[in-house]
Amino acid sequence: MVLRLLQSIFTTAPSKPGKFDEALIRSAIERVVDGTDPRLRAVRNYQRKLRDAVEQAIAFVVAFVDTFPPAVELSRRSFTTDPRVRALFASPEQLREVISFSQGMLSYLDQNPGPLPETLYAVLVAERVEKNVIGMDLHGDLTRRDVAQTVVNFHDPRVSLPTDNAAESRRNAMNRVFDYLVEIALQRLLSTRSRKQQLEQQQRLLLQKKAQLYKASTLALEPLMEVRVPAAPDAGALEKQLQEIEAELTRIRISSATIENHLAKVAATLREPEKHLRLERVTLHLNHMNVKMSSNSLYNTNMLEFDEIVLRQDARRFTMLFARFPSSELLPQPDFLEQARRMLTPRVMT
Repeated sequence: MVLRLLQSIFTTAPSKPGKFDEALIRSAIERVVDGTDPRLRAVRNYQRKLRDAVEQAIAFVVAFVDTFPPAVELSRRSFTTDPRVRALFASPEQLREVISFSQGMLSYLDQNPGPLPETLYAVLVAERVEKNVIGMDLHGDLTRRDVAQTVVNFHDPRVSLPTDNAAESRRNAMNRVFDYLVEIALQRLLSTRSRKQQLEQQQRLLLQKKAQLYKASTLALEPLMEVRVPAAPDAGALEKQLQEIEAELTRIRISSATIENHLAKVAATLREPEKHLRLERVTLHLNHMNVKMSSNSLYNTNMLEFDEIVLRQDARRFTMLFARFPSSELLPQPDFLEQARRMLTPRVMT
């Protein structure tokens, strides 16, 4: 994320939504400005003009993370006892690989080289993908083959924001969610600029085409006859396109003519965070092969509940699990220097 290296603003957990510390609000405002357009500080009373929108964004972030259920254990033991964990991972070995070698864990280990705490907390994220297959099903005493079924897979599971206590992990999640909203505000500013450049390029191309049409029309005139040659058939359509582009460019130029307009766009994004991000509870009835089953199926079926983060910008959905796991489950980290040394050491032929 764009703001990943900036100082966290949620250094302590807010007590209640709507009851925010003044220092938190000021820090959040400055984080918004740094993450979108530092020139916003040139706007008179920019902090006051952003305050209401930033407070709404903070309230949304706090409520969003407070919705996370208690941490679920990820371990070899929970793989056998918790059907949610068994649905997320193909095997205990995959589970250990994910918590050991996800980029978030590698960064944590790099920054904390000393002894690890007994328990680590993190956010597990995976993308739920459903695939239609042909399988078998039981109807009464009969087994039917060639039955259309849906298999649920959880692709690319990974842990992020690892830390040594649950409260800090939730605060880290608040910072990440807030940063996502700031990114959306920045992308809206950039999309306006990109659209303006695109329209200007289209306008240049159409003007070149228009000039070519005039040139062709002029060359077609008979020099000794005062006869007007009709314009090319698409000249009217071309002129209409030019008018539409100029009208849209005029609207964009007016809306982005001043830095105050940029500030207004940023504030508008932060005032409606639910348009860009939401958390949904999803209930799945799955058998031990992750095949979707009906709630009254004769097969053994587990009813599983997951929280899914929905990114409105591209409509992507990610299964999310607030997790904890014993540090003893981590696999040894590979010694890349030793591996490189072995690869470079000449082998002696025997």
